[in-house]
Amino acid sequence: MNGRKGTIGVYNYKTGEILCAVTTPTYDPENVPNIEGDTSGKYEGVYLNRFIQSAYVPGSIFKLVTTAAALDCVPGIEEMTFKCTGKIEYGTEAVTCLSVHGTQTLKRALANSCNCAYAQIAELVGKKNMVKYVDTFGITEAITFDGITTVKGKYDVSAAAPVSFAWSCIGQYNDLINPARFMTFMGAIANGGSAAKPYLVSQVQGGGEVTYEAKTEKTEKMMSSEVASVLKSYMRNNVTTIYGDGNFPGLQVCAKSGTSELGGGQKSNAMFAGFVQNENYPLAFIVVVENGGFGSGTCVPILSKVLAECKLVMDAQ
Repeated sequence: MNGRKGTIGVYNYKTGEILCAVTTPTYDPENVPNIEGDTSGKYEGVYLNRFIQSAYVPGSIFKLVTTAAALDCVPGIEEMTFKCTGKIEYGTEAVTCLSVHGTQTLKRALANSCNCAYAQIAELVGKKNMVKYVDTFGITEAITFDGITTVKGKYDVSAAAPVSFAWSCIGQYNDLINPARFMTFMGAIANGGSAAKPYLVSQVQGGGEVTYEAKTEKTEKMMSSEVASVLKSYMRNNVTTIYGDGNFPGLQVCAKSGTSELGGGQKSNAMFAGFVQNENYPLAFIVVVENGGFGSGTCVPILSKVLAECKLVMDAQ
């Protein structure tokens, strides 16, 4: 993470084994530095495990949630087109894009991460459906593994005006997600609608005997295999047309980036979430770099190195 604050998680969505759960800043417990006396700010927040204890504004990785909802409840959504002129006005407020994307399908709108298209998609899905699907997907629920329970996320549009509801479907407004929970959602998309629940401890031995051994447990079915299949193809298209296959040698990666705006003059958090669809490397992941700016530009180089190491470990098994 090059000294940046954030987290990265990678797990096997078929078995549940977590291969990587990094949170920064951190320290070596066998060589504890003078954390309390530090004046550089290097260890600020060092006692917070960001993978399990943090809830982040998701930004555009949340568009995967909205896309899954639209695919399931809006008839003919894949044949529809959405026009982006750079802005959609709601009275004195607006949903804006960084550029004008023109006319797009749902697939292309996801690749372009077009806010204007997703504001229109939000209207088609509607508040009640979005709340229902967020609940069905378990996005805001805590997840427990190895005796650890993550913090919950948040999706509350009960008092949202139309413009705020649109932003909520784009991953802004008051949305919050926990990295470990969202990583599991990525695993469910990859695995046809449900995934293995994650675990860190695979085995415990005492006195020469195995006293504990992890067992694979599945999540509830979050979505149909048909919706998962379409969403997987869209996320694969994101990598081949936008992020670049060359960043992940030997791996077929499916992903979505996010740039979560924080307000108050703060630099945006960089987000990147997805999975590998190779049969031999069933890995789901999430990367968060606090105040990292644009999602893919910041997160992809980090993820590329981590997935390469995970691949080496799995090849050696």
